[in-house]
Amino acid sequence: MGWGTQIEFREPAEKIVEGDITVRDKQGPGSWFHIPLPSTLTTFGRRNPYLESITLLFRALYCRISRVHVYDGNDIVAEFNNIVLTGDFLHERDSEDINPEASSLYRQTFINTLRLEKPHRVFSAIGISFYASAFDDDFNVRGSAFDERFHGPRPRSFLTLSAAGGQFIAEDFSFLASTFAVLERLFSRNREP
Repeated sequence: MGWGTQIEFREPAEKIVEGDITVRDKQGPGSWFHIPLPSTLTTFGRRNPYLESITLLFRALYCRISRVHVYDGNDIVAEFNNIVLTGDFLHERDSEDINPEASSLYRQTFINTLRLEKPHRVFSAIGISFYASAFDDDFNVRGSAFDERFHGPRPRSFLTLSAAGGQFIAEDFSFLASTFAVLERLFSRNREP
């Protein structure tokens, strides 16, 4: 797609055991994907920024993201394993969930924004790797258009990914520079020749 990538996953395999009993694997075949974040150290000024969290904008239909790893260069910064990221996060966003100025009482959080245990000072450049696949449970969601009781073919599993981002903390010394400039002007006016 022009605005993102769509990946289709095969469903978990079905096997016949002991005559007519059918069982299904818990998880279908999946894959790792990698997204570099478009930022460099100089994007944030002279000092290295801190990475606070990452966000994946995606829509998962009958599949999920089960692992997310965050890298600084080739060094791993954070691992989120055995997670279930599924749903539609392409259209359901609220800027307040990542707004540091938002009141913590009203700040909304989304499962697709993963916060690091502590902010990480960026050394090189940030990349996000994630593993996705279809699980048998993904087809048995209440309210889903698919109902296995009818024994029809399962729907296709799609992961649509539009973007990834990081929430950075950058030290801002511009206010200090402007404050010193104002103070210097004030003191220079009051000095006697």
